[in-house]
Amino acid sequence: MKKIFFITMCLLIFGNLNIFAQQDEEDKFDPFKKDTVKEQYNPNGYERIYNSSFEKVWNIVIQSIEELNCQILRKTYSQTDEGYYKGKVFSDYCVIIGNTDSTWDVLKQFSLKIPIIRGGVWKSGRMQYKFWLTENPDGTTHLKLKGQLSGMEEHVTNKVQFWESNGILERKILNRIQELLQNPSMN
Repeated sequence: MKKIFFITMCLLIFGNLNIFAQQDEEDKFDPFKKDTVKEQYNPNGYERIYNSSFEKVWNIVIQSIEELNCQILRKTYSQTDEGYYKGKVFSDYCVIIGNTDSTWDVLKQFSLKIPIIRGGVWKSGRMQYKFWLTENPDGTTHLKLKGQLSGMEEHVTNKVQFWESNGILERKILNRIQELLQNPSMN
């Protein structure tokens, strides 16, 4: 009786493992599966129009960068001949991951196509945000954002490599700007 019980239990356990293994195999390849991250990627940058003054959007862009514990590399603005403001705010290189075993995985998560360096060891990953703001005649503010990823590869090239972001980090900071504009008490 114990033998029959033991054989039945083994069949149940191994049978279930086989079902899980088949399910994993089915999940790995789906020719019709869409990559939603790449669908949202825009090589020209990300643009928004805000129903707020240039000054307010300008200050919130700076606040959003500082919330990431990142420095401002450059910020300049001027007035056009028509009296409307335009400006640029560039962040310094914001460290998103540094010197951990998961550096490659994090860089891969935010990259459109990470550089392949055979035998390379990625020491750090960084993101730079570049904002262009323009005041419109109707009182709205046009904002364009372009981001760029870079990372230090220390084993093969011992150089900083640059490549395109897939847009996740850009959309995240744009959502934060929108949130701050909608909730003045958060400023």
